[in-house]
Amino acid sequence: MKVLVVEDCRSDRKIIRFNFEWHGWQVVEAANGRQGLEAAASEKPDLILSDCLMPVMDGFQFLHELKKLTDLRDIPFIFYSAVYTGSKEAELACSLGASAFLEKPKSPDQLWDEVGRVLAMEDPVGRPVAKAWPEEEFLRSYSQLVAGKLEEKVRELAEVNESLLRLNGELELRVVERTAQLESTNHELEMLAYSVSHDLRAPLRHIDGFSQALAEECAGKLNSTGKEYLERIRKSSRRMLEMIDAILELSRYACGKLHKESVDLTFLAGEVAAELVRSEPERAVEFRIARGLTARGDARMLRVVLDKLFANAWKFTAPKEQGVIELYETRLDGRAAFAVRDNGVGFDVNYADKLFVPFQRVHSQEEFPGCGIGLAVVRRIVNRHGGKVSADAEQGKGATFTFTV
Repeated sequence: MKVLVVEDCRSDRKIIRFNFEWHGWQVVEAANGRQGLEAAASEKPDLILSDCLMPVMDGFQFLHELKKLTDLRDIPFIFYSAVYTGSKEAELACSLGASAFLEKPKSPDQLWDEVGRVLAMEDPVGRPVAKAWPEEEFLRSYSQLVAGKLEEKVRELAEVNESLLRLNGELELRVVERTAQLESTNHELEMLAYSVSHDLRAPLRHIDGFSQALAEECAGKLNSTGKEYLERIRKSSRRMLEMIDAILELSRYACGKLHKESVDLTFLAGEVAAELVRSEPERAVEFRIARGLTARGDARMLRVVLDKLFANAWKFTAPKEQGVIELYETRLDGRAAFAVRDNGVGFDVNYADKLFVPFQRVHSQEEFPGCGIGLAVVRRIVNRHGGKVSADAEQGKGATFTFTV
């Protein structure tokens, strides 16, 4: 026995194939009604099992065209499909001459039993010859069915659209609420940072001031060890003040709105370079700043990024007889990026990630003074611009910091 399975869903075809082959049938497959007509003409199956909704030609058109062919119209034809518009599909299927309309889904055993009952009811000898529908009558019934399906889909889409609008409104409300909460939290953190720094600064200044007074007024009463201890106290208090200022700086760039615009990085870099040269005119440093570098972002914050990166390069090229600091355009992870490169002392690239953590350093304080906050500020600003920053270096041969915005 041979069955033609016309089904656009590959997994459904496979399940039906296994089911019929298990019972010893030969299975021919087609993915739509047009392929089904060709297969029926060439294979002459003993049974056709077809879905309704399929591309190119659906099951109803397939059956309608099949009934026009004298040598194929008497093949038992069973629809196996889901019902979308009540009983209209089954009614149209029966009026077109289908042997039965079986509703999906069914287990393999259930499907096989249903097909068996349908075939048992068929009487090849006594059954009257099925006649093809007049084209006008078929088109009228088919158009009614399609119209019903369209109406149902329109209703479903309207319900979905209403749900989406409701969910969108709820989402917008939640975004507004979360944004307000975030702004409030950021404001509280900023005020806390300023409050803590103010409360810490006062006692530290007292420690530094009284230590200085003690050193000046009681210098004759202190031995060398006592003077060394006082100097250590003063140095530690000044270091703590620097760290508090650094924390305030980091928190300042974590809050506030971004005012994005087209920013001339070439111009900003030129200003930063000029300030560094004025600060130490005796240094021999060559700046190579590419022309026409622009980015979209907050001009004030991007100025800070260049200031921190150039200052970092300026500091670590100090041991070089001739320092070189460059700014140029490049690529990072497939995106347009900007790089600041120097020929300074460099560092072990294995510790690159450590550089962007506040107060983490790869060089000693005595060798290169600093708080270890500059690159953390750079990463904070770049992250707020939706970008990324990376570092590459070789000891003794300089470093390169690349960022996107």
